[in-house]
Amino acid sequence: MALLAGAVLARRGRYRAHAWCQSAVVLLNLVVIGFTMAPSFYIQLAPKIPQSLRKSYYAVAAGHAALGTIAELAGLYVILAAGTNVLPNRLRLRNYRKWMRATLVLWWVVLLLGVAAYVRWYVRL
Repeated sequence: MALLAGAVLARRGRYRAHAWCQSAVVLLNLVVIGFTMAPSFYIQLAPKIPQSLRKSYYAVAAGHAALGTIAELAGLYVILAAGTNVLPNRLRLRNYRKWMRATLVLWWVVLLLGVAAYVRWYVRL
């Protein structure tokens, strides 16, 4: 929901609030990944790769982990490249809108894969 709120802030021209909102989401997500998702991945999923990827049970979770890593790294890059002077000029973003929209779409795909992984692992159908 915070990602959508950030998108609404940008549409309304409230770019500073948008930057704070989206940056907070990316950084809080990094904490969740570090303390919850990564340990779960290394205990439950990593020992079964690659032999178990033929089972949707593992394939969906592995896809979520792989794309989630890319999405988080993209979010961190956008924060650094758009909101700071930490990176050299050649690595800074010129077209923020395309990068931010692509990252948002990727985050939604990861979210849906995460829901699918949760349902596949923990919900009896």
